[in-house]
Amino acid sequence: MIEHPLQRDLGQSLRAARETRERIAPHVRHTPLLELEGPGPRRLVKLETLQRTGSFKVRGAASALTAGPRPAEVIAASTGNHGLAVAALAGSLGLPCRVFVPAGASAAKLARLRATAVGLIEVAGDPLAAELAAREAAEQTTGALLVAPYNDAQVILGQATLGLELLDDLAQEPDRLFVAVGGGGLIGGVALAIRGRWPRCEIVGCLPEASPAMADAVAAGHVVPSRLAPTLADATAGNLEPGSITVPLCAALVDRFELIGEAEIAAAMRVAALEHHLAIEGAAALALAASLREQGGASHVIVLGGANVGPETLRAIL
Repeated sequence: MIEHPLQRDLGQSLRAARETRERIAPHVRHTPLLELEGPGPRRLVKLETLQRTGSFKVRGAASALTAGPRPAEVIAASTGNHGLAVAALAGSLGLPCRVFVPAGASAAKLARLRATAVGLIEVAGDPLAAELAAREAAEQTTGALLVAPYNDAQVILGQATLGLELLDDLAQEPDRLFVAVGGGGLIGGVALAIRGRWPRCEIVGCLPEASPAMADAVAAGHVVPSRLAPTLADATAGNLEPGSITVPLCAALVDRFELIGEAEIAAAMRVAALEHHLAIEGAAALALAASLREQGGASHVIVLGGANVGPETLRAIL
């Protein structure tokens, strides 16, 4: 498996993440940690549900858009959350923006994207088809900046700032860290930030059974076609871009993967809403569901990555 420079020197990557945090500070929120009441291990949830645009994705978008010279146009591909983040950052910087989305993306997220000033292009096929269409458009547009949802070193460093916040806010190393996994940008970035300081913390990647692309890629040693069925965790669904730098990152830094069924995702969303008064989307529920499965370890940290769930989905879940 090919090693990526980000993982060769964790100390250097940590310094790069700190520099990124300073650069993007005007654009992101330092989100809180909340301790959940209840039996079992101490569970602390990182509330990226309160992040700008309703998900962690604004971190990577801010990093990519502020890392280099001003582009003529910004282009992104997304199932919703990444597009919302890129649109918000491009709007605040006065940049034109196009977002490519798969035709079956969440109706609630598409509605929010249509309310922005972006050019929205729907692409037939799965999320990977939208990613490839966006990359082709960027290559054909002079001065365009492609902000990939995960396969981008600057995006990964932006997501690493979440890990830096965990290091700042937790005096003791937790036993386990649960993070949802789609393309691997979030868990890869967080792992880069924390691994050197928390060497004993078990990093658990949480995927829907309906779309386990990263787990399949790590098992094979490279990107392979993976099954793709409808899932409540739409933000993590889809196959991976060939050659994605997140695959070796996840192989090196993630301790294990847990696959979560649709009933468990729905149950975790209900627990969040009814017991803890938190509205979370299906992808965020992956991490909570994986933690709720396990009673081992004295302390769990759970990244709740997004809150962009439509009212129809919430009604059906509840």
